[in-house]
Amino acid sequence: MFRMRGPLSLVAVFALIAIVAAVLIGGRMIHDWNLFRNSVPAGDSYQAQVAQLEAVPLRLPVFASQLDCKSGPFNSVGSLGSGPVYGDAGLLSTTPSTWGWYYSAVAYADTGVAGPILVRASDLFTRQPVVFIGQYAAGPVVGKDTFEGHAYDQHAEVLLSTSTSDKQAVSHKFVWQFIDGVPTNWSGSTAWQIDGIGFSEVFVVC
Repeated sequence: MFRMRGPLSLVAVFALIAIVAAVLIGGRMIHDWNLFRNSVPAGDSYQAQVAQLEAVPLRLPVFASQLDCKSGPFNSVGSLGSGPVYGDAGLLSTTPSTWGWYYSAVAYADTGVAGPILVRASDLFTRQPVVFIGQYAAGPVVGKDTFEGHAYDQHAEVLLSTSTSDKQAVSHKFVWQFIDGVPTNWSGSTAWQIDGIGFSEVFVVC
């Protein structure tokens, strides 16, 4: 019994240490779990903002004929839009794909806008959506096409972020370059809606 007293006391010490450690670790785990459960990740907040912008109804104008269609509004340098985001575009290729034509578009802002910024567009007379491919294309996939040897998913939206502005352009605070497309049977006139946090604007290209 004398020889057993040492090992038994040692076991009791180890048992006490194990109990204390379990209590501390368990308490820390509960604390961390509560923090995780109650926190809202940044990605979830961003997606919630995108969903909020997508829920904004399109308010594109309706014209009886091409004669009634007038491009604009324009800012002081001739870019389309009422601000804070403006747009310019030019034909990307003189050769269409089997589906349609693609244009190089530029959106820019000179003030401190907050992202995300949602861009949607539609043909004014056929009501077919303008599609977007490549960088910044987002939202539902509405078709597929091959353009200049590359296969693309065609999306119904462009999603711009102030953290991914094209920094090489120094003439504006934020600049985004993207590609939009219209089918070969398009009317030649489109309406665009740009929605951001705290603003919504519409412009027409005839």
